[in-house]
Amino acid sequence: MTRSLILSKIRIELRRKQAGYLTEKTMLRWINRFFDEMSISHSSQIRDWHRELFLSNLRNNENTEYQDVLQAKSSLLFLFERVLKHAAGFTNRQEELDSDPGVFRITA
Repeated sequence: MTRSLILSKIRIELRRKQAGYLTEKTMLRWINRFFDEMSISHSSQIRDWHRELFLSNLRNNENTEYQDVLQAKSSLLFLFERVLKHAAGFTNRQEELDSDPGVFRITA
């Protein structure tokens, strides 16, 4: 998925959840910043370590408040869980193959 398609899907998912306008605007701002700082233009380029690096850089920045880090983390979690989860090839296929169908696993 291209960057514009990802942002469009985020808007659709947020509206499906009936999120407010300010919430949508804030999440899109953080996700755009994530894409810009990590130089991401396509969903095939996104990796889990990008998220961790982005959040780590935010935490280490003295000008970033704790609330901003939480907003960024929440926005990226929404991106990874709700939008990219359904993208082809993004989920970890080995994890899906290892689990038995119908078995509930708790991971730490």
